[in-house]
Amino acid sequence: MHHAFADSLQQSAEIASYGSRMQSERLKIAAENMANENSTGSTPNEDPYRRKIAFVENKYDRNARSNLVRVKKVTTDNSEFIMKYEPHHPAANAEGLVKYPNITREIERADAAEAQRGYEANLSIIEVTNTLMNKTIESMGK
Repeated sequence: MHHAFADSLQQSAEIASYGSRMQSERLKIAAENMANENSTGSTPNEDPYRRKIAFVENKYDRNARSNLVRVKKVTTDNSEFIMKYEPHHPAANAEGLVKYPNITREIERADAAEAQRGYEANLSIIEVTNTLMNKTIESMGK
């Protein structure tokens, strides 16, 4: 009975740690996008930084005997670049327009905040699980 209980708790912590890793990857991508918000090309023909997007998958893992979440792949967002009129910029085209990354600060902030909440929730599960495992070990020693 105690062994199955401990296995269950260990599984909970493992599932939550996968969740934390996935959320930290999402946070890293949002940070990279925000850091490159104003990265333009050096010439009119050069494209600026393209926004990155994480694709997440939930897949059954035999070892964990549960579905685990992970970032399946990171790809670029192929939506249109943001055009700004800056005729004196070295990357300005004949019409004086400069291509800026397809990044919207509010979207990146929202993604980062959501990833942070998910990370914190998973961390709480790990903390609770560790506390329960320690209490179980203590009670078995008595």
